[in-house]
Amino acid sequence: MANIVVIGAGLGGLPTAYELRHLLPAQHTVTLISEQPKFTFIPGLVRVALDMAPLDHFQLELDPLAKQHGLEFVNSRVTVFDPHMKRITVENGQTVDYDYAVIATGPGFAFDQVPGLGPHGGYTHSICSASHALEAREAWLQFLENPGHLVVGAAPGAGCFGPAYEFILMADWILRRKGLRDKATLTLVTPEPYVGHLGVSGVTNAQELTEALLRKHDVEMIANTAITAIAPDHITLDDGRILPQTYAMILPAFRGVQFILNTPGLGNEKGFIPILPTQQHPHFPNIYALGVSVNLAQPDKPRVPIGMPKSGQMTEAMGMAVAHNIAVELGAMPAPLTVPTLEAICFAEFGKTGILYVAAPVLPDPDTQQRRYAYAVQGSWVVWSKTAFEQYFMTKMRRGAAVPWFERLGLKTLFGVDLVRPMLTPQSTATSV
Repeated sequence: MANIVVIGAGLGGLPTAYELRHLLPAQHTVTLISEQPKFTFIPGLVRVALDMAPLDHFQLELDPLAKQHGLEFVNSRVTVFDPHMKRITVENGQTVDYDYAVIATGPGFAFDQVPGLGPHGGYTHSICSASHALEAREAWLQFLENPGHLVVGAAPGAGCFGPAYEFILMADWILRRKGLRDKATLTLVTPEPYVGHLGVSGVTNAQELTEALLRKHDVEMIANTAITAIAPDHITLDDGRILPQTYAMILPAFRGVQFILNTPGLGNEKGFIPILPTQQHPHFPNIYALGVSVNLAQPDKPRVPIGMPKSGQMTEAMGMAVAHNIAVELGAMPAPLTVPTLEAICFAEFGKTGILYVAAPVLPDPDTQQRRYAYAVQGSWVVWSKTAFEQYFMTKMRRGAAVPWFERLGLKTLFGVDLVRPMLTPQSTATSV
């Protein structure tokens, strides 16, 4: 009997735990460790921060879900991870021994990299966690009472940009509906080399569609720039410009969570975990990682550093590969190992309209620097498609499903996107920055 421990119960961890429970015989134990008592659908937090939906619309209690779907649940923060003893210690003093560990923690937030950044002692807001979104909402409601200068964007080194575009264009939509748009200025500030890059270069129509939409809604665009300091009433850029701010939502750069940073040999200097194509750690083969916690190289080298986006769909694909490969290792299924394709689609909601961004795969071929395809399309249908997907995702989390066959078929039929494929060649070296 083996104990497989999944650390993290977000977009990556909970579906992966479900998939492991589905693939493995009952004699194996799947243990889920989460410092949060609730699952949170992070992409929905834009709507929470803008007071468009309540937080509980995007959350589920983990303890009853674990009981219902055959998971052991530990609600505590990991403090010590010992890959040699294969033992995990959590904040409440409990220790958990593992045969396989799956790290799906999501990110730590590098607010300290820019003076004045962040909701904890800083002067900006964030939508990267449930608590951040609630704080952002309170400040947004105050902003609506006396609109002024709204600045939205991302800090240097950030790799997640889509929520910034969603936030500023949905804020514009709300301000116009309330008759307040003429009382506010809207500015987008991003380290991306151009507007609509989103951490992935060469996506056909992405720059043109995104710029045109922002321009149509009178949003000032400042790309290829770094925020260097933030004060209560202004933001300083690396070219010396000073932007007045009444309300700012700035996405931070990510890093690994603290226990990864504290464990020698587990992650790199930023706390991201190197992985082989099978999602295994190159030095600890019984450790797997997925989602934001893994180290994926950014192939572009822009003037201002940016990270590599790791979308929810990419994370789910990594989780599928992890669960499959552990099941193969344990002899639960006679099949070849699999690897995630990292082919991604992203539905971005922008008020009445939206843009679908597709990159297959996100990382171009290392030899040709080409993808199978990459494009962006705009339409109102993107908005209802995203809403439908949110409802579908929450439903499958309630029911204990990861990525059902019909979801995989739909992605393949509608967008030509595969999530995983058999590994046909030997594993190469781990990913690197």
